[in-house]
Amino acid sequence: MTKKSNQEAIIEFNPKLPRLSASESKVLKLLVEAAKLIAPIYLEQEKQSESGINRKEIEEAGKKDPAFLSQYTVIEKVNGKLVATAYHVKYAKLLAPIAEKLEKAASITDNREFGNALRIQAKALLTGSYNEAIIAWLKNKPYILDISIGPVDHFDDQLFFRKASYQAWVGIVNATDTEKLNNYKAITLSARRKTEVPQKRVDNRDKVKAKVIDVLIFSGFMARTKFVGVNLPMDVNIVEKYGSEITLFNQPNDLRLKEQILPSFSNIFSQSFREGFSQEDLRKGNLGYIAIHELAHSYLYYRNASKNLKDLFICIYELAATVLGLRMAGPLLLEDVITSKRLESMIVAFICRSFYLIKKAKTDKPMVNRVLGSAIFINFMLENGALKQRDGMVIANFMKIFIALQELSFILEQLLSSGTRKDTETFIKKYGYLNESFERYIL
Repeated sequence: MTKKSNQEAIIEFNPKLPRLSASESKVLKLLVEAAKLIAPIYLEQEKQSESGINRKEIEEAGKKDPAFLSQYTVIEKVNGKLVATAYHVKYAKLLAPIAEKLEKAASITDNREFGNALRIQAKALLTGSYNEAIIAWLKNKPYILDISIGPVDHFDDQLFFRKASYQAWVGIVNATDTEKLNNYKAITLSARRKTEVPQKRVDNRDKVKAKVIDVLIFSGFMARTKFVGVNLPMDVNIVEKYGSEITLFNQPNDLRLKEQILPSFSNIFSQSFREGFSQEDLRKGNLGYIAIHELAHSYLYYRNASKNLKDLFICIYELAATVLGLRMAGPLLLEDVITSKRLESMIVAFICRSFYLIKKAKTDKPMVNRVLGSAIFINFMLENGALKQRDGMVIANFMKIFIALQELSFILEQLLSSGTRKDTETFIKKYGYLNESFERYIL
């Protein structure tokens, strides 16, 4: 096996930074150094994911020892027998210098609360007390410096379906963009949505924090996925008590526009259609749909969804957030916060992203479930006539898309609220296939 360079799991950005104090500059440098040290741990996880151990083996072992099903254990086969080792034990040598840098940053910062959270995070890396760190960050008041570091909830589709991936980001909070995002939040989360099963859903709308940051570095899992937005944590019990936090990233949005959205846009839509959308429309549209996608997660915390849907949960959960988010854009339109053109740009950006993911289906293992979600969305829209294929191009009917979104949203939320894995598998088999007609768009 070829040895991978740590740089393969690191992306550095060069945003224009506001003026920082001498203390803030020193702390920022230490945080970036700590983030870089996450990369080799994630690369180790990638190698271990290729061990050949299958999900059934882990589930069987988990019946005798729940440690096998913990999202914070490494599963290995030693002398023919499965062994589960806690992350903080398995990666102790690699984690020690990261914790040291966090401790040093904590001793330098002038912000006592931020320093305390850094110390708790350092301790979590070394002892496995991850929930303490999650709660500390959720309680933290807004601060100009921003970091997330350590194993994150199970987003990574290649590390079995319950394993957390090591990741890090470091950035500076963009006050202007954060204010815009919180305006989105105030409008979209103000109206109460009715649900048939309210007792199964956690309502945390009053405890949702939101920020936009200018990123200096993505490391580990974040460098692999290049996410433009996240909503953490995913643990429903923590969300119910302490809330959640939405984070959007400016520089990765520009990167996604260049690498994913624009190439797909040129490939799947006719020239006459493309003339109706500028590059700036698509940039804002991509960031906009991700913003409402993350906000929509606030309505999708169903208590037993992950347990019931098992390995298929992420696929449904992520697609449901996008579909519901696009529906939730209605109040923004009515309040003149966005225009109909902006809403159409959001939809076009998501269509482009979907075709891009389908193209990467065979090579991008961390995104497997999002590929499935993309295929479901495209096939569902084709079935309902909201998307059509003509003369080698995709034709979008926005009115039909809005109607189809409502039906698809209902189906997805039913699966999250009361569906089983079998129900979900049946639905995915119907819509989650890679249609042969996609071939023209993914070559």
